[in-house]
Amino acid sequence: MVDLGVTYPPALRTALKAACARRSDRRWVSMWRHSRAARAYGAATLRSALRRYPVDAVLQIQDLAVIDAPYFLYQDLSYDVLLERADVPGGLSHFPSLSRAAVMRLRDRQQRVYAGAVGLLAMSRWFAEELVKSGVPADRVHVVHPGASALVVDSARTAAAAARRTAGPRRRLLFVGKDFRTKAGDQVVAALAVLRREVDPEITLTIVGPTGWPVAGPVPPGVDFRGRLPVAELSRVYHEHDLFVLPSRFEGFGIAFVEALGHGLPVVGRRAFAMPEIITAGVDGGLVGGDDPAELAELVAGLLADDALYSGMAARAEDVVAYYSWERAAADVLAAVSSATRVG
Repeated sequence: MVDLGVTYPPALRTALKAACARRSDRRWVSMWRHSRAARAYGAATLRSALRRYPVDAVLQIQDLAVIDAPYFLYQDLSYDVLLERADVPGGLSHFPSLSRAAVMRLRDRQQRVYAGAVGLLAMSRWFAEELVKSGVPADRVHVVHPGASALVVDSARTAAAAARRTAGPRRRLLFVGKDFRTKAGDQVVAALAVLRREVDPEITLTIVGPTGWPVAGPVPPGVDFRGRLPVAELSRVYHEHDLFVLPSRFEGFGIAFVEALGHGLPVVGRRAFAMPEIITAGVDGGLVGGDDPAELAELVAGLLADDALYSGMAARAEDVVAYYSWERAAADVLAAVSSATRVG
């Protein structure tokens, strides 16, 4: 295996970031990786590397370029999916400075890259279905769930946390996400108010991710706002809490759910995108259908009170850690590539 090393020199990266910087929601953002210049540089770098290293097949992470060698793409999202949801709240929130015209241009380019690919590796069954809907032949689409690179779990601490949760009381909710609105943080905060008023005034919510408090007004009672935290601290945070709540309105895959489950923490997501593939309702968490805080509060209250669910989470954590490994993902990729190209 050869790493073709499609990277951007620091000076070029800085220049592209500056050239593509735009104000959005009172902050600067830069979608530089989606610019024509960045795409052209990535394609040229890949083709140059292939002249130095002849290979049997190329795995592109995202859609880099049409190339002469047989190639596969590995993705969790497409521009077609973005366009489908452009008018839905949160639909383009991951790409705040891209106009609809820019997304359409990128979609047309992506479709040309798709047309030349031997196969497309989708990170979820949901995305595989989206690719087929957009016109990719079903026999060229393969599902390869990703590994969780941050999922380094201390099994002893996970077992101790699971024992604590099983014994109760269970009152500590956790939200982790930089994009507060897209991840439905507003719905979670509203549900907390319902829970504290109607179920238990001691229920709390810890929010990790946004750089500053993302809602108008002061931090409400029961909310512990932590802002950004180093990745190394997240393992401890997962172990400290009783339920992970992230009913995301838009999600490519949702690796945070995997990380929470790998720490023995039950999770709440939305009945959309890949979340139903990760979360088994009643086994390791639950799914909401919409934006109603009362629906979310009812689900959370039921899960916190479910002794049987918590008693099985330690064993579930072991299964999650075993499955969501990059070793397994790599084997799945190799199987798909070998089958399509007869390489191996």
